[in-house]
Amino acid sequence: MRGILLPLRREKILLLADTHVGYEVELRRVKGINVMSQTQRLINGVVELVDYYGATSVVILGDVKHELPVPRESAEEVRMFLKAVAKKAPLILIPGNHDSLLHEIANGIEGVEIAPTRGILIKKFLLFHGHVKPTKEDLEKADTVVMGHTHPAVVIRDELGYAVKEPAILKITTSRAKICKALYDEPCKRRGRLKVVVLPASHPLITGVDVREIPQLAAEGRTFLKYVEWNPDNVEIYLPDFTFVGLLSDIINV
Repeated sequence: MRGILLPLRREKILLLADTHVGYEVELRRVKGINVMSQTQRLINGVVELVDYYGATSVVILGDVKHELPVPRESAEEVRMFLKAVAKKAPLILIPGNHDSLLHEIANGIEGVEIAPTRGILIKKFLLFHGHVKPTKEDLEKADTVVMGHTHPAVVIRDELGYAVKEPAILKITTSRAKICKALYDEPCKRRGRLKVVVLPASHPLITGVDVREIPQLAAEGRTFLKYVEWNPDNVEIYLPDFTFVGLLSDIINV
């Protein structure tokens, strides 16, 4: 399972992104690929991480569900997922671009809270999906932004040329001032550097986008990453188990 722990003084918050419950529906309907439901596998993975870390709550950073525009086939699976996770630990959902009708689906499920789409600030950590701009006040207060949306992955190749693509975590150091100017057309009251952590997709069938392609895709897309500085020396790449792969500059021409 692909998640990180946010350890605070009295809380241990498990952060996940892009669970995309019901992704198998699109594989079947659009691509003609029949895959068994992965929802129970997702549930098991989240529960295992909660137990492993002793997490006191879980936050999903958007794209909880996958099916668009209306979850006709997957709504019950989404409800099953939310009920199972919330039974284990309080669950906060930050809506992403795939989360149409999420309020209606989650309605009445005990232990589930839906946060604003623009994100939430916990201590000095700003948590959101990444497809909309956060509030200027939250961005000014944050030391670190944690987001999803982009599904980063890294290609690892051995000396024989054998290659695998693995989900990855990115840690980007960027200018807060430039982001504020681009997003709000005015400077932030607080300057300095900002850390941006991008989590991989949690769905087991989604590997992600090669990190070498993300800067160009971000420049063309609707994402917070459009406004960060893509200095390859300031982009660290980790596997989900926190193995340090290297800097983007190390692999950009590999």
